[in-house]
Amino acid sequence: MTSSDGGPLEGAAVTLRRAGDSLLRYGTVTRSDGSFELSGVAEGTWHLRVSYVGFAPHERTILLVADTRLELDISLDASTLTQPEVIVSSRRVRKGIAPVTLTNIDRAEIERQPDMKDLPVLLARTPSITQHSENGNAIGYSTLRMRGFGQRRLAVAINGIPQNDPEDFNVFWINFFDIQGATQDIQIQRGAGSSVYGPTAIGGAINIRAMPYRPDFYAKVHLGGGSFGTRRYSAELNSGLLADRYVVFGRLSRLESDGYRDWSWTEFTRFFAGATRYGERSTLTLQAYGGPQRDGLAFSGIPKAANTSAVDDGFGGTIDRTYNFSAFTRDTEDFHQPHAELHHEWAATDDVRLSQTLFWVKGEGYFDFGGTFRSADYLRLPAGTVPDGQRGAPLFISLPDATVLFRAVLDQWQVGWLPSVSFTSDVATTTAGIEGRLHRSLRWGRIEEGTGLPSEVVGPENDVRVYSFRGEKAIAAGYVSHLRRLHERWAVQGDMQVTWRRYRVYDEDNFGTSFSKPYVFVNPRVGMTYNPEHPFSAFASVALASREPRLKSLYDGEEAGAGFTPRFRTRPDGSFDTDAPLVDVEHLLDIEVGTRLRRSMYEIGLNGFVMAFRDEIVPSGGLDQFGVPRTGNADRSRHIGLEVDASARVARGLDVRGNATISSNRFVRFSEFALGPGGDIVEIDRGGNAIAGFPGAMGNLSIQYTRSSVSAALFAGYVGRQYVDNSEGRTPDGTSSDGLVIDAHTLVDATLRYRFPASGP
Repeated sequence: MTSSDGGPLEGAAVTLRRAGDSLLRYGTVTRSDGSFELSGVAEGTWHLRVSYVGFAPHERTILLVADTRLELDISLDASTLTQPEVIVSSRRVRKGIAPVTLTNIDRAEIERQPDMKDLPVLLARTPSITQHSENGNAIGYSTLRMRGFGQRRLAVAINGIPQNDPEDFNVFWINFFDIQGATQDIQIQRGAGSSVYGPTAIGGAINIRAMPYRPDFYAKVHLGGGSFGTRRYSAELNSGLLADRYVVFGRLSRLESDGYRDWSWTEFTRFFAGATRYGERSTLTLQAYGGPQRDGLAFSGIPKAANTSAVDDGFGGTIDRTYNFSAFTRDTEDFHQPHAELHHEWAATDDVRLSQTLFWVKGEGYFDFGGTFRSADYLRLPAGTVPDGQRGAPLFISLPDATVLFRAVLDQWQVGWLPSVSFTSDVATTTAGIEGRLHRSLRWGRIEEGTGLPSEVVGPENDVRVYSFRGEKAIAAGYVSHLRRLHERWAVQGDMQVTWRRYRVYDEDNFGTSFSKPYVFVNPRVGMTYNPEHPFSAFASVALASREPRLKSLYDGEEAGAGFTPRFRTRPDGSFDTDAPLVDVEHLLDIEVGTRLRRSMYEIGLNGFVMAFRDEIVPSGGLDQFGVPRTGNADRSRHIGLEVDASARVARGLDVRGNATISSNRFVRFSEFALGPGGDIVEIDRGGNAIAGFPGAMGNLSIQYTRSSVSAALFAGYVGRQYVDNSEGRTPDGTSSDGLVIDAHTLVDATLRYRFPASGP
């Protein structure tokens, strides 16, 4: 599939219908090289249609003969703007026409990657993304960063449904383990303003399309094993087209691993089940996925020196690269987060298309961890349990013979409705939609087990809750996006999102804390593309984005017993002024420019960005009980970078891909406050310093060779130096400290595969 200029067209919609029948029987999209394949098609006469935004559709009648393969060369002429992708397209853009910095990962690329690892491992092979695994073997708790921005500041969606936690903004990839088995493709959009649903995209957006329904019948069983006691089992069944209208899909998987680090084991059971009904002008899909998980927690790090040699742990043992502090107390998670979703697409006319999504998410489970680092006051121990002068000290000091297994419980749910409508003409497409979501949570904690403590405060039979409170996040938003082809050589796109969000905290048991905090944002974006869909194209865009802080930045109810109060200015009467939060909204001006050259044997792209922040939310010192950095606002900060990516077919079966990013991420104006040598609080000017967690350079290189049933791949990923805080590697007195620096590192992966040919008569 190529354009009239000879360049491959990625993402073109291909449909196949019986001649004289309007019912869609088969469908797919073209890969990055412009190719597509439809298998299992019955013999007979068929009507083939290929469409792509900005090109006249191609239609022809083809005759298929049994046991034969038909190869077609199709070229589309740039003339009209056709309809967008039918299924869950509201968050997606067309490469080469939309003024967006993006990367697409198709199904073929997903299948080439190891499926035992977390999805961030695959995503980290694309430009400007890095990943981190707490367990050390990329199974369990993994996180990613895009352009250095943590995943809380990205917008992640599956089938257009936001996956960021509404209160915390985090993305828990552990809950989506094995989603790769049902994923068709992934689109990664870098930069601000590329999200229409969910949290405002600051660093970028990731949209995963998991609609695994195919018109042909198949069944698969997968058995796998690996190092660190890793075992993987999965079974998958696709019904094929039933009664010319229905497809049913089911997948069940199980993974067990001991983990690379001590006590970093995992036990995951996952399911994905659904059905699709194809009408003459509509598609209806009902599906659900999820599954229970248990794992040993490993969120605590190790001293940097332990990377190269053993270090005394102070308890009669040594710390090495696999050491895990949580192994002492057997910290454990038990959690389940099922998803259910209903998608409906209806082509009212050839030019008007309506879609809507209903979804429900339920998360419930607990986290058990050692609690002797807590004080007697925090744990609400009776008077006399420890000396009065030590009630604020950690229990391992005030009551060293005691043990505490603390249970933190989370019970939450979320519902949402996401309708949209698109209007298409010969030169433009306009899409408008709304978002309505409601999320509620209950968080509480207690001493689940313990020794050396008063029995009346221990265990579920007493249910003495150290903390308990409810949270709520209500969201209502609307957006409109207009893409117009001004000329054969020019296309312009404008987006506008208006969103209202409101936090609410209520039913706080111990201190009676209750408040509500609303936000309203207008996030516009405009861009222009030169030479859209041609071998050489360029674009520029400007976006404004604003986003609220996460709920924990306003009130950390889990830390209320340690003295944390709502982070608002206090009025003279002692009440909190919710119009004056101590952590404010962050505002971003994002300027993106890019160019791309595509040929049949190679492709190269170059992108530049300037991201200027006011009140950027950055790490500000300190960790919560789960090891997550606390945040605050920086007055002014700036991120400037250059991204390059390239791919080439250097010989038959031999492909080379690479990408690199260099960037400067610095404070323009920012001060932090710390304890001085004399114990007094001093102001430290961070202006000009590098921002914590942002590497100045990163890159990937992959070489893949495929011949017949054999394939081999070599991958190398590089991440430059980072700082763990905003001091740029210096202590408050200005002394350099290697412990505040994360050294540059390179990761190398090698894969060798052999596909055994199927035997049969």
